[in-house]
Amino acid sequence: MRSNKKQITTYFILCSLLLIGVVYALLQANLQINGTAKIQANTWDIHFDNIQVNENSVSIGTGDSPATIDPNNNCKVDFEVTLSIPGDFYEFTIDVVNAGTIDGMIGVLNKTLTVDGVVVEEVPNYLDYIVTYSDGVEIEENHKINAGVTETYKVRLEFKTDIEELPSATTISTSLTPQYIQADSTAIVRPGLLYDVFKTEANNGNGLVHEYTGEHKDSFTVTGTEKIYHWYADSDDNANIILDKWNVIFGGFCWQAFRTTDTGGVKLIYSKAPTDGKCIVNQYATNINSKFNNNYNSPAYVGYMYNPNTVLHSICSAADEGSIFGSDVTYDEENGLYTLTETNNALNNYHHYTCNDDNGICPTVRYYSYTNCYVELNGGKKITQALNDMLNADDVNQENSTIKDTTETWYQNNMTAYTNSLEDFIFCNSRIISDYGGWNPNGGWSGSNLNFGTGYSLGYLGCQKVTDQFCRSNSKAPLEYPVGLMTYDEANLLNNQLLRNGDKSWYWLGNYGLFDSSRASGRAMDKGQNDLSRVYETHAVRPVISLKPGTIYTSGDGSKDNPYIIE
Repeated sequence: MRSNKKQITTYFILCSLLLIGVVYALLQANLQINGTAKIQANTWDIHFDNIQVNENSVSIGTGDSPATIDPNNNCKVDFEVTLSIPGDFYEFTIDVVNAGTIDGMIGVLNKTLTVDGVVVEEVPNYLDYIVTYSDGVEIEENHKINAGVTETYKVRLEFKTDIEELPSATTISTSLTPQYIQADSTAIVRPGLLYDVFKTEANNGNGLVHEYTGEHKDSFTVTGTEKIYHWYADSDDNANIILDKWNVIFGGFCWQAFRTTDTGGVKLIYSKAPTDGKCIVNQYATNINSKFNNNYNSPAYVGYMYNPNTVLHSICSAADEGSIFGSDVTYDEENGLYTLTETNNALNNYHHYTCNDDNGICPTVRYYSYTNCYVELNGGKKITQALNDMLNADDVNQENSTIKDTTETWYQNNMTAYTNSLEDFIFCNSRIISDYGGWNPNGGWSGSNLNFGTGYSLGYLGCQKVTDQFCRSNSKAPLEYPVGLMTYDEANLLNNQLLRNGDKSWYWLGNYGLFDSSRASGRAMDKGQNDLSRVYETHAVRPVISLKPGTIYTSGDGSKDNPYIIE
């Protein structure tokens, strides 16, 4: 029986070359030109770093050696492995780091493959030899690597299984030598993963991209394991830098890529159509405007959806003089009557219920959540159950808010052709109550607001209740299209400076705010600051979408004049 053992020896060398030419001109005939040229201090440093071997690769055996960077030359990698049976493979990734201040490009890409000492032009039919960037794009000459950027090579050698006859023992040597030189006008900006833009910025350590490490949930059906990166501006100077780094053209519109998702996707926020291929962000960032909701006199109306059958409307009118108030009520189902218990002659923190008379027995009962404003209860419901039905019930999401209709209509008119490029992301509309205020029958001051918390305040990116997780795959919080709004949580991650909207000062976020005596308020951005606004006010709308994992940009550098292009 013939042996099927393959001895694979491979080395990779990355050569960094910077060619500088100096030309002298001799001027005569008494002509004189004086001048001064200052050479700014720059560095040239392109090298290998950070080898990561696929954990399912073959183990290194006797006489073999793992892929390692030469300790004396960080431009050289060697490894030696034995592939014994079909299906064996050895795979690793390695970073190519441009740690200098000069853009580079691959000038010459030398590849050789030697089988038993003989150089061959084609890979043998029993072997897969694959060297690409990590996103599968082929490495070619003239590919550009900007200063400060890290790119990742993926190397895989595999003993193929779909072969008719096993070869005899073979030794194969491979080499790949990309020689980097200073980039010029012929440099090609290779297609790249938009997700990796964030990863590279984070690895640069410049503080412009942070990693979110708290709890999170971005998908309703998938448990995401990818790192979440987001831009972060702690000063106006850094904000201005980022504003010229995160621009994207997709679907014929300009967007800003503001964070990644735990599935490996990238979230974009709308910023109007481009002008001559450029994204102008120092003017109105959107031409879409809407109220959050036409109705406002109920806590339900700060919801992205709500159930009109359970809405409690606030009515502002003081109780009649002489009315008594109860700390609680009982309900006679047979006669359909409420009865006040533990009555008091005046409204206070523990006495909110009243029949608006001095008798204390009535078919409907008032609950005063605010000094002179109440909701009316019937059918035996108490305030706690009524609030829960209005905000947390399984069937709470029955009717669209005004802003949901506006956002989805815009998407229907402009973006349906691109739906397959988008992931089914959760858009959060958290209805967690952080402070019941006067809606608390046991000590709630009748004069304080009903406040809604967010995941951010609880150390959680997203929303924990199923009925608050709006996406296409959630029947209890359904979206017709994969589009929503930025949340208060995400705005806080970015530290607000980035979220200015040019001359258009206000635009809506997708989170609850509060309900005071009779008016609902939602969260909105006002010139980079989180604020509250009555839901009946009209502000700008900036739709948010999430590109699928693996989305590649074909050109651009993220600047306003040269945005990333997503085909």
